[in-house]
Amino acid sequence: MLTEKHFFRLLVLVALTDWLISRGLARVAIFIPKSPVLINGYQGLTFIGQYASVLSALLSLLGIGLITWRLRRSQGGIPSAALACLGVLSLALLLPAPSGWLQLLSLILVLGITIWLGWVSGDSNSSFAQNAAVLLPVAAVGVGSLYHAIQASYSIFWLPGPPAYAHDLFNLGELLVVLTPFCLWWAHGRKHVKRAAWAYTWGFIAAGLFIVFRLINPAMAGILAIWSTGLTLYLPAPLYAAAIGFWISTIIMSRSSGDPTGWALLLLACAGYAPQLSSQIFLGLIALSLMSNRRGEIRADDPLSPSFGKSAELFPEQPNTIALI
Repeated sequence: MLTEKHFFRLLVLVALTDWLISRGLARVAIFIPKSPVLINGYQGLTFIGQYASVLSALLSLLGIGLITWRLRRSQGGIPSAALACLGVLSLALLLPAPSGWLQLLSLILVLGITIWLGWVSGDSNSSFAQNAAVLLPVAAVGVGSLYHAIQASYSIFWLPGPPAYAHDLFNLGELLVVLTPFCLWWAHGRKHVKRAAWAYTWGFIAAGLFIVFRLINPAMAGILAIWSTGLTLYLPAPLYAAAIGFWISTIIMSRSSGDPTGWALLLLACAGYAPQLSSQIFLGLIALSLMSNRRGEIRADDPLSPSFGKSAELFPEQPNTIALI
């Protein structure tokens, strides 16, 4: 039987496949000379990536629907209605060519949901590091949505643009993205001693590979970064390398300890910074939902909760977390 826990793990797996193949390997292969054998392999790779992209879009829409249903039962009101409207808009825009006003409406909904997730994530009983670990990715997603909303507004009203501050706003969001792994490691990753040495080793290897690639071919590194994650790499390379290292380490340590932070980090990476596709936006919102706590939580006694009827909570160290995975 497919439970919610299995569903969201399947979503992460499919989103990772889409990210690594469609926005990673397939695009790297564009620059490789191909023999007939490699051409067949490339076609097979893109075929898998296309199916993963379609399945990821479908599962992300279902995930948003599930979160909307849960919020409707526990919260009701504006948040669930905004998520429902966002899902309906993404389906409606598949048929006609999206107008500027509908694009702006979608971005305003995303921005409003993001602000609400940041609001419900605040917890006066939590440490500064724990609050920052949630609010930083929320702010990064919000800044990316605001950047696109400003662009859409200038297009709708036929204003000369983009505005001078749009570039600075985009760079601010990228800085928040880069700082997110550090905060999540400080708040969650470093407290997990299980497999710590193994996690730091893999993080160091990943950071080293990025530095080597950036030194050998900086142009290619920049192209792949903007294609796969939406980042422009305008910051010093060691900062990105350290962020990758802490990102890998936090994911490994969190997953080995049953902490949902690792799943959220994977979904945020799959979503990318300032995404333009609705499926990628949904992945980011689902990731933020995993991180949010306090006022927006799903109670452990809710029949929809995976921990319902069990003697122990799914995440005993984080009882207020939305237990989706």
